[in-house]
Amino acid sequence: MRKTVIALLLLFAACTLSAAFSPEYSDYTFYNLGDAAADLEYLEQQSAASPQEEAEILWRMSRDVLTITDDIPQDSKEERLEGYGRAQDLAQQSVDTLETADGYHWLSSAIGRIGQVNGPLNSLSKAEPMRELVEKVQNDFNADMSDAWYVLGLLYNQLPGVISFGDKDFAISYMRRCVDTQDNVNRMNMTNYLELAQQLYDRGWSASKRAKEADKMEKKYNRESVPTEKMKYYEGREGADTKPFYSTVSIGQMSDAQEAAMICQYAMAVYASRPAPLASDTEKYGEIVAFYDSIT
Repeated sequence: MRKTVIALLLLFAACTLSAAFSPEYSDYTFYNLGDAAADLEYLEQQSAASPQEEAEILWRMSRDVLTITDDIPQDSKEERLEGYGRAQDLAQQSVDTLETADGYHWLSSAIGRIGQVNGPLNSLSKAEPMRELVEKVQNDFNADMSDAWYVLGLLYNQLPGVISFGDKDFAISYMRRCVDTQDNVNRMNMTNYLELAQQLYDRGWSASKRAKEADKMEKKYNRESVPTEKMKYYEGREGADTKPFYSTVSIGQMSDAQEAAMICQYAMAVYASRPAPLASDTEKYGEIVAFYDSIT
């Protein structure tokens, strides 16, 4: 009820300002209410007062269309391709109007989704263009965008290292940066916690190995200056003494499996503290509980 009242107040404010586009209302509808369809309907009714507003409306529409398409059944290939294609077109229109970090982020996301729908080989062929776009977001705009770090974490974790640029250790560092830069006020971030926990458990390093490798990473982290190169070693930014915000001990004092369980416990506590979680958060919470039960 409280979310609905806030949304109505934001919409009223947007309407009273000469029907001005309200990015706050759009983002609240998308993130806090979890209603991409309502946000898309709102955006389609807006008239931009400047190229910047036009670009912001377009990449938000791309975000909505991509999210809506994610819910289309996996076996409806043509419908999914049509949706992701539209998301790509909207993001491309956004960056053609005005280059922004968000525009390039959603463009890369749409391209990646199209590759996934078309199969492993096509997905592999889309990986390099997708990485280039995300690196542009982080390096050219110095965006330090959580969602973009998440994309890099997925790419490096899922791609093979022999015929592509996959690297499990870099993936974990990117996911750690994703979690450390995420919006904890408006979003529960269940997906981020689960991804990091799973990647750590799959790697399976002992506490002693973590301590040794973290000290190596610290030297490389301090040497690099380009954001996407520097964050490949973010896990060991303070060596074995690096301490995650959800932990009372450093990474050199616990194993990957122990930290994975700790992350799950923290995520479950976050979920329990929120009075009105979104359906998507509840679904991801269920996955976290199941994963936690399987490793403890």
